[in-house]
Amino acid sequence: MPNKPKPPPKGWLWSAEAADYLGVHVVTLRRWRRDGIGPKSRPHGLRRYRYKISELDAWMNGEHAEDESARAAA
Repeated sequence: MPNKPKPPPKGWLWSAEAADYLGVHVVTLRRWRRDGIGPKSRPHGLRRYRYKISELDAWMNGEHAEDESARAAA
């Protein structure tokens, strides 16, 4: 039986879930992470990233003015 990935800690989302939550494609979220724009992410291992739900909400509510152009581009 293959191992299932562990769920993220309570209050966090993995990249794909965070992209759905924001209404963008996961590639857009990856590009924002690469370019240093968009919501803050934290690495979890070598290839996984997680996003704190409260920080996603704050970012969507415009509490990070430097990221306005990134949301407009999505």
